[in-house]
Amino acid sequence: MGLIGAWNLFQVREISSLETDEAVLRRKLEIAGSYQGGMDAILAGRKSPLETTDRIDWQELSEAMRDSELNNGFGNLRDTLTLQRRLLAMSREELVAALDEIAALNLTDDAREALEAMIVDPLVKKDPRFALEKFANRIGSGMLGWQLSGALRDWAKKDLKGASAWFDKQIAAGAFDSKSLDGKSVARLQFEAALLGPLLGSDYLSAGRRINALPAEQRREVLEQLTFRDLGAVEQKAYANLVRQYVPGEERAASFAHIATALVNDKGYDKVGDFLDAVKATPEERAATASQAAASRFEVLGRQGELGVGKVDELRGWLIYQAKGDIDAITGRALAGAVQQGGKFDYPDAAELVLHYNKQAKNDEVLISFLQASDANTNLEKARELAEMVADPVRREEILAAMK
Repeated sequence: MGLIGAWNLFQVREISSLETDEAVLRRKLEIAGSYQGGMDAILAGRKSPLETTDRIDWQELSEAMRDSELNNGFGNLRDTLTLQRRLLAMSREELVAALDEIAALNLTDDAREALEAMIVDPLVKKDPRFALEKFANRIGSGMLGWQLSGALRDWAKKDLKGASAWFDKQIAAGAFDSKSLDGKSVARLQFEAALLGPLLGSDYLSAGRRINALPAEQRREVLEQLTFRDLGAVEQKAYANLVRQYVPGEERAASFAHIATALVNDKGYDKVGDFLDAVKATPEERAATASQAAASRFEVLGRQGELGVGKVDELRGWLIYQAKGDIDAITGRALAGAVQQGGKFDYPDAAELVLHYNKQAKNDEVLISFLQASDANTNLEKARELAEMVADPVRREEILAAMK
């Protein structure tokens, strides 16, 4: 993706204009997996393109972004915040003028699109309808297309009827026709998801009609593009109902599992449980959601070096109410996932916990689930040692054979 990747590091949509504290900004970027540091050294002895008081030197900023990407750096956090403030302070006309200035520069396509991406977000914040109409011919263009789908969402929050009419007009004009062999338009799905959020709380029937109009194999993808944690209780229930009504049966469990990733947090699993109770989840929906919640939580804890007996006990206590018959299997799979995601939790640490809970469960389900879900090559010797402990001789031989 080239320099677009560099701009992604700025995480404009994730950083509120009110968040001026550097520690808050740093934490958000770390959570997003983007903060790497390093541009201070790269730009040592070089004037920052943001130091001028009258105008932003777009050519210089593009070069700084290129240097940052080549050196796996992120950039100075204060420069990032300074840039954001300056862009947000610019009028719509000033932002358009900046786009014209960038268009006149001798840049690669990737570099130009990266700079444009910086400007489109504040332009969307100021006037989403204007941004959509100005860039209507580029709604299928990578990063810019994603930003414009956000403009549709913002417009729909203010004028649902007008935004819906504009979108339908674009569809009828062929703006979202697919050129891929599978007939799927990624841009169409992005825009459908953007409109779906505002529809969920105000016009459930229209939301259902839009989902139903899509090919069955694309419905789940649209629903999963919604930022679930941003939905209120009413919208979350509507989401669950759409999944049950329109997503093919064999995919529904996965749709519920997707929700868990959005709701599980540093405080644990309470929000996941509250959602499952609110929508009167079926046992199958609970099991799928609980399994993903465990995987997501353990992945984070493993990276932080905080995955131990206490955290596993916390999960297993919660699972009693969500997936009582699957506690051991979910435990084993979640521990395997934490290992495979790296961080500060390795195979020997996982093996110690697996053996502890396998003994506690008085069966081999934790052990077998861990071995089946993990990559034995991570530590083949230890994996074989664990496999030898499986009591059932048939299953033991199957697992050992798979390691050869």
